[in-house]
Amino acid sequence: MLSYSADTGWVSHIFQGALMITFIAFSLYQNRVRRKSLRRQEDGLYVWIEWHGGERSSYTDPSAAGGAWDSDGDGDGGD
Repeated sequence: MLSYSADTGWVSHIFQGALMITFIAFSLYQNRVRRKSLRRQEDGLYVWIEWHGGERSSYTDPSAAGGAWDSDGDGDGGD
């Protein structure tokens, strides 16, 4: 986004900045849709809607540590 070169000084890369802002906005939107739609059925199954409209389910709470939404790099697949 912002880089320094001895020849040109500080240079702002607008495209990279816009791309980063778009990625962050999409991640926030995706998480908001998931959390807003999360519900637990009578049989204990957690069900939620993804950003694209697809329904997903899990027997463990996906928002808990180690759940389906956990992306801490422990190899479980994350988001």
